[in-house]
Amino acid sequence: MKHTLSLLAVVLLSASTLTAADSNGCCVGPSQFALPESPSSMPVLLGLEPVRKDLKLSSLQEALLDSLRAEYKAKVGVTASTGLLDPKSASKCEADLNSWRLSYNKRALRILSPAQQTRLREIERQMLKGYFLNSPSEQKLLGFTPIQTKKAADITTYDRQQASRIMADFHAGKVSHFKKDLELHRLQSMTARSMMHLLTPEQQRKYLGLTGPKLKL
Repeated sequence: MKHTLSLLAVVLLSASTLTAADSNGCCVGPSQFALPESPSSMPVLLGLEPVRKDLKLSSLQEALLDSLRAEYKAKVGVTASTGLLDPKSASKCEADLNSWRLSYNKRALRILSPAQQTRLREIERQMLKGYFLNSPSEQKLLGFTPIQTKKAADITTYDRQQASRIMADFHAGKVSHFKKDLELHRLQSMTARSMMHLLTPEQQRKYLGLTGPKLKL
Protein backbone atom coordinates (compact mmCIF):
# COMPACT_ATOMS: atom_id res chain seq x y z
CA MET A 1 0.00 0.00 0.00
CA LYS A 2 2.94 2.33 0.66
CA HIS A 3 4.00 2.00 -3.00
CA THR A 4 0.47 2.80 -4.18
CA LEU A 5 0.25 5.86 -1.94
CA SER A 6 3.63 7.00 -3.25
CA LEU A 7 2.50 6.69 -6.86
CA LEU A 8 -0.71 8.59 -6.10
CA ALA A 9 1.35 11.33 -4.48
CA VAL A 10 3.43 11.67 -7.65
CA VAL A 11 0.24 12.07 -9.70
CA LEU A 12 -1.04 14.77 -7.36
CA LEU A 13 2.21 16.68 -7.29
CA SER A 14 2.89 16.29 -11.00
CA ALA A 15 -0.35 18.11 -11.66
CA SER A 16 1.05 21.05 -9.70
CA THR A 17 4.52 20.78 -11.30
CA LEU A 18 6.00 19.63 -8.01
CA THR A 19 6.60 23.04 -6.53
CA ALA A 20 6.24 23.87 -2.88
CA ALA A 21 3.25 25.55 -1.28
CA ASP A 22 2.67 29.20 -2.06
CA SER A 23 4.57 31.63 0.12
CA ASN A 24 2.40 34.66 -0.53
CA GLY A 25 0.98 34.67 2.97
CA CYS A 26 -2.37 33.12 2.07
CA CYS A 27 -3.95 30.99 4.74
CA VAL A 28 -0.81 30.33 6.78
CA GLY A 29 -2.46 30.20 10.20
CA PRO A 30 -2.71 26.89 12.09
CA SER A 31 -5.83 24.95 11.12
CA GLN A 32 -7.10 21.38 11.09
CA PHE A 33 -8.84 21.99 7.76
CA ALA A 34 -7.42 21.39 4.29
CA LEU A 35 -6.08 24.64 2.85
CA PRO A 36 -5.72 25.92 -0.73
CA GLU A 37 -1.99 26.52 -0.15
CA SER A 38 -1.48 22.74 -0.22
CA PRO A 39 1.21 21.52 -2.65
CA SER A 40 -1.25 18.94 -3.99
CA SER A 41 -3.84 19.53 -6.73
CA MET A 42 -7.16 19.03 -4.96
CA PRO A 43 -9.31 18.67 -8.10
CA VAL A 44 -7.11 15.66 -8.97
CA LEU A 45 -6.99 14.33 -5.41
CA LEU A 46 -10.77 14.54 -5.07
CA GLY A 47 -11.20 12.59 -8.30
CA LEU A 48 -9.61 9.47 -6.81
CA GLU A 49 -12.20 6.84 -5.95
CA PRO A 50 -10.64 5.80 -2.59
CA VAL A 51 -10.63 9.44 -1.48
CA ARG A 52 -14.24 9.96 -2.57
CA LYS A 53 -15.37 6.87 -0.68
CA ASP A 54 -13.47 7.89 2.42
CA LEU A 55 -14.98 11.38 2.40
CA LYS A 56 -18.46 9.98 1.67
CA LEU A 57 -19.11 12.54 -1.04
CA SER A 58 -22.71 13.06 -2.14
CA SER A 59 -23.78 12.68 -5.75
CA LEU A 60 -24.05 16.45 -6.04
CA GLN A 61 -20.55 16.96 -4.65
CA GLU A 62 -19.13 14.38 -7.05
CA ALA A 63 -20.85 16.06 -10.02
CA LEU A 64 -19.52 19.50 -9.02
CA LEU A 65 -16.00 18.14 -8.51
CA ASP A 66 -16.09 16.25 -11.82
CA SER A 67 -16.92 19.48 -13.63
CA LEU A 68 -14.23 21.38 -11.74
CA ARG A 69 -11.60 18.71 -12.41
CA ALA A 70 -12.39 18.63 -16.14
CA GLU A 71 -12.05 22.41 -16.34
CA TYR A 72 -8.79 22.33 -14.36
CA LYS A 73 -7.23 19.51 -16.40
CA ALA A 74 -8.14 21.25 -19.66
CA LYS A 75 -6.37 24.44 -18.57
CA VAL A 76 -3.36 22.52 -17.28
CA GLY A 77 -3.16 20.47 -20.47
CA VAL A 78 -3.11 23.51 -22.75
CA THR A 79 -0.56 25.33 -20.62
CA ALA A 80 1.70 22.31 -20.26
CA SER A 81 1.60 21.77 -24.02
CA THR A 82 2.56 25.40 -24.58
CA GLY A 83 5.52 25.02 -22.26
CA LEU A 84 6.57 21.83 -24.02
CA LEU A 85 6.41 23.35 -27.49
CA ASP A 86 8.02 26.65 -26.49
CA PRO A 87 10.74 26.20 -23.80
CA LYS A 88 11.10 29.98 -23.53
CA SER A 89 7.59 30.20 -22.10
CA ALA A 90 8.16 27.37 -19.58
CA SER A 91 8.70 29.70 -16.60
CA LYS A 92 5.53 31.67 -17.27
CA CYS A 93 3.58 28.46 -17.80
CA GLU A 94 4.82 27.12 -14.47
CA ALA A 95 3.76 30.32 -12.73
CA ASP A 96 0.31 30.05 -14.35
CA LEU A 97 -0.02 26.43 -13.22
CA ASN A 98 0.81 27.37 -9.64
CA SER A 99 -1.72 30.21 -9.69
CA TRP A 100 -4.43 27.94 -11.05
CA ARG A 101 -3.63 25.25 -8.47
CA LEU A 102 -4.30 27.73 -5.68
CA SER A 103 -7.46 29.05 -7.34
CA TYR A 104 -8.90 25.62 -8.12
CA ASN A 105 -7.97 24.27 -4.69
CA LYS A 106 -10.05 27.08 -3.17
CA ARG A 107 -13.00 26.22 -5.40
CA ALA A 108 -12.72 22.51 -4.59
CA LEU A 109 -12.68 23.17 -0.85
CA ARG A 110 -15.85 25.25 -1.08
CA ILE A 111 -17.66 22.09 -2.20
CA LEU A 112 -16.65 20.15 0.92
CA SER A 113 -18.10 20.30 4.43
CA PRO A 114 -15.84 21.31 7.35
CA ALA A 115 -15.60 17.65 8.44
CA GLN A 116 -14.61 16.59 4.93
CA GLN A 117 -11.98 19.32 4.76
CA THR A 118 -10.49 18.09 8.04
CA ARG A 119 -10.32 14.52 6.76
CA LEU A 120 -8.89 15.66 3.41
CA ARG A 121 -5.94 17.27 5.19
CA GLU A 122 -5.27 13.98 7.01
CA ILE A 123 -5.27 12.17 3.67
CA GLU A 124 -2.84 14.70 2.21
CA ARG A 125 -0.45 14.05 5.10
CA GLN A 126 -0.63 10.30 4.43
CA MET A 127 0.03 10.68 0.71
CA LEU A 128 2.66 13.43 0.73
CA LYS A 129 4.34 12.56 4.04
CA GLY A 130 7.24 14.94 4.73
CA TYR A 131 6.65 16.81 1.46
CA PHE A 132 3.51 18.28 3.01
CA LEU A 133 5.78 20.13 5.47
CA ASN A 134 6.40 22.57 2.61
CA SER A 135 3.10 24.07 3.72
CA PRO A 136 3.64 27.17 5.92
CA SER A 137 0.44 26.39 7.85
CA GLU A 138 1.72 22.90 8.62
CA GLN A 139 4.99 24.31 9.89
CA LYS A 140 3.08 26.70 12.14
CA LEU A 141 0.84 23.90 13.38
CA LEU A 142 3.91 21.90 14.46
CA GLY A 143 5.55 24.91 16.06
CA PHE A 144 8.60 25.24 13.82
CA THR A 145 11.44 27.24 15.35
CA PRO A 146 13.08 30.02 13.31
CA ILE A 147 16.00 27.67 12.61
CA GLN A 148 13.66 24.93 11.39
CA THR A 149 11.78 27.43 9.22
CA LYS A 150 15.05 28.60 7.66
CA LYS A 151 16.21 25.05 6.97
CA ALA A 152 12.81 24.15 5.53
CA ALA A 153 13.02 27.19 3.23
CA ASP A 154 16.47 26.07 2.07
CA ILE A 155 15.15 22.58 1.32
CA THR A 156 12.20 24.08 -0.55
CA THR A 157 14.50 26.31 -2.60
CA TYR A 158 16.66 23.36 -3.57
CA ASP A 159 13.57 21.31 -4.43
CA ARG A 160 12.26 24.07 -6.70
CA GLN A 161 15.63 24.50 -8.39
CA GLN A 162 15.97 20.80 -9.09
CA ALA A 163 12.36 20.48 -10.25
CA SER A 164 12.90 23.40 -12.63
CA ARG A 165 16.07 21.75 -13.97
CA ILE A 166 14.26 18.47 -14.54
CA MET A 167 11.37 20.20 -16.30
CA ALA A 168 13.79 22.27 -18.41
CA ASP A 169 15.56 19.08 -19.54
CA PHE A 170 12.20 17.56 -20.38
CA HIS A 171 11.04 20.60 -22.36
CA ALA A 172 14.37 20.62 -24.20
CA GLY A 173 13.87 16.99 -25.20
CA LYS A 174 16.86 15.79 -23.17
CA VAL A 175 14.84 13.29 -21.10
CA SER A 176 11.73 11.25 -21.80
CA HIS A 177 8.39 11.68 -20.07
CA PHE A 178 9.07 8.49 -18.10
CA LYS A 179 12.54 9.67 -17.01
CA LYS A 180 11.12 13.05 -16.03
CA ASP A 181 8.48 11.45 -13.80
CA LEU A 182 11.07 9.11 -12.30
CA GLU A 183 13.42 11.98 -11.43
CA LEU A 184 10.59 14.06 -9.99
CA HIS A 185 9.52 11.08 -7.88
CA ARG A 186 13.05 10.69 -6.53
CA LEU A 187 13.24 14.41 -5.81
CA GLN A 188 9.92 14.33 -3.99
CA SER A 189 11.05 11.40 -1.85
CA MET A 190 14.35 13.09 -1.02
CA THR A 191 12.61 16.35 -0.10
CA ALA A 192 10.08 14.50 2.07
CA ARG A 193 12.87 12.71 3.97
CA SER A 194 14.84 15.93 4.43
CA MET A 195 11.77 17.69 5.82
CA MET A 196 11.01 14.85 8.24
CA HIS A 197 14.60 14.97 9.52
CA LEU A 198 13.99 18.56 10.63
CA LEU A 199 11.37 17.46 13.16
CA THR A 200 12.09 16.79 16.80
CA PRO A 201 10.88 13.43 18.17
CA GLU A 202 7.91 15.23 19.74
CA GLN A 203 7.03 16.94 16.45
CA GLN A 204 7.29 13.64 14.59
CA ARG A 205 4.88 11.99 17.02
CA LYS A 206 2.47 14.91 16.66
CA TYR A 207 2.70 14.85 12.87
CA LEU A 208 2.09 11.11 12.65
CA GLY A 209 -0.84 11.54 15.00
CA LEU A 210 -2.38 14.06 12.61
CA THR A 211 -2.62 11.61 9.70
CA GLY A 212 -5.86 10.02 10.94
CA PRO A 213 -7.16 6.58 9.93
CA LYS A 214 -5.41 4.89 7.04
CA LEU A 215 -6.93 5.55 3.63
CA LYS A 216 -8.33 2.29 2.23
CA LEU A 217 -7.13 1.62 -1.31
